[in-house]
Amino acid sequence: MFGDALRRLAGAATYLYQDGPRYWYSTQLTVTKLAEDRAEQIKCDPDKVVAAVGARLRADMKNAGDFNRIHPLPQSGQDVPDDRDARLVVLGRDQPYNKEKGSPAETAAKAIFESKGSAPRIYRNTLVFLAADKIRLQDLDEAVRPYLAWESIFAEREQFDLSPHQVKQARTQRDATSGAVTARLPETYQWLLG
Repeated sequence: MFGDALRRLAGAATYLYQDGPRYWYSTQLTVTKLAEDRAEQIKCDPDKVVAAVGARLRADMKNAGDFNRIHPLPQSGQDVPDDRDARLVVLGRDQPYNKEKGSPAETAAKAIFESKGSAPRIYRNTLVFLAADKIRLQDLDEAVRPYLAWESIFAEREQFDLSPHQVKQARTQRDATSGAVTARLPETYQWLLG
């Protein structure tokens, strides 16, 4: 009971540190608390989350699989060439899918499907669209914010004058939260439209 209370306190306290069975107080803010504060600050800057998700999607889409080409996050139909190759078009987070008629994903897919800029699209049957689930986007954001916080702390480890233990903790947490983002991407981008 005492050990459980101590572990919960170490997780929430600002100046209480833990390394295995050892606990101690320090005058320096814990990196866990710093990461929580940074993740909260990122809520006020959603563009960071959008950019991080976009970068991660583009990196994940380098392997085209059975498609000849993948078009991640096109701004319009002009960004998707009209040719005979089978292609996957990954719609942006501002075009999520929901089961209601006329979802943003359906509207965007239809616009790209019908035209390439001002000209009508000839090879329509070569396109498949991948869209994010509207409800799961929030879960993805919840995973991305801690990742960005830990990544920034690890990148600024010298400015924070982190101890070797704190650097190891920041690296471990950055990698763990990165894994969470990687796991949530396919859960979020799950709808195929054709």
